Amino acid sequence: MEQTNCKFCGQAVFTNYYFCPYCGKKIIEPPITALKEISVYLLSVFLPPLGLWPGIKYLSQKNEKAKRVGLIAIILTIISTIVTIWISIGLLGSLTQSLNAQMNQYPGLGL
Repeated sequence: MEQTNCKFCGQAVFTNYYFCPYCGKKIIEPPITALKEISVYLLSVFLPPLGLWPGIKYLSQKNEKAKRVGLIAIILTIISTIVTIWISIGLLGSLTQSLNAQMNQYPGLGL
């Protein structure tokens, strides 16, 4: 196995280490696992604004798979945000109509 020096503390480490065992700093970016990828997508769909953070984080990495995950996360976040706003506007309109119909039943309340 090949060795190199940690760029932070200068200690000798193996080239396949993701973190330095001496100083704990990240040497190279760990690969994205399938579980991590799925969790980023789920975060983007179910909590739309929060999906931007990992999307931007992965989009700025050098790894092509990470960039793809970041781009998909941002697209899912945008779509999910639009759908959430659309559903919210529909529910608000429905609630307003329901309240107006109930208020029209009692015209003498003086509101």
